[in-house]
Amino acid sequence: MCLGDLGTVERTWDEGGLPMATVNDEPVCLMYTPDAKVGDSVLVNLGYAVEILDVGRAADAAALRAGLNPAAPRKENP
Repeated sequence: MCLGDLGTVERTWDEGGLPMATVNDEPVCLMYTPDAKVGDSVLVNLGYAVEILDVGRAADAAALRAGLNPAAPRKENP
């Protein structure tokens, strides 16, 4: 199962007719999210931004991701 990656659009450009962006310092295709703009939070899977996330949804996704990270500190049960 691939969970994708969360990131923020840092820069956009057109490459041979394809909308592209830099997200987390990596090139990402915006073919499925052409309305994404600098500052938007996006969900990226296999080099494609597949969803633009609003602020609340991005925070929820980041919290979920942190909870799934085995290296993240965990609270002990009392």
